[in-house]
Amino acid sequence: MPRNWPTAATAALLVVAASCPPVAADEAISISTGGKGDLTMCPYSWAYTGCNVYHHIKLPAQIAVGDKVRLRFGSNPKQYYFPVARIVRDGDTCTVFSQLGKTTDVEKIEIASCGEASPPQ
Repeated sequence: MPRNWPTAATAALLVVAASCPPVAADEAISISTGGKGDLTMCPYSWAYTGCNVYHHIKLPAQIAVGDKVRLRFGSNPKQYYFPVARIVRDGDTCTVFSQLGKTTDVEKIEIASCGEASPPQ
């Protein structure tokens, strides 16, 4: 066996590291939104898999982890209360997730222009 061949322990660590979700660069507790975002909804059904994106969804001025944000969207307006479980900032953009952990094929709100939330007055 070659000297540089990975050991079983090294291989196991590589498998574990590859299966872990990436660590977010900048988690936030609350943000200011700029008023608009794109909502991704992923309905769970045995007959349908996939996600739908709704653009230009009206958002409140601030969103915080633990909030339930009231949203209206679609051509036949639907009302939905989006549970905020996690907020990830990447520069001036933010992604608000409805659940912890998984980041693909999940309900989320992408906000093109976000910032730090104003302190309560």
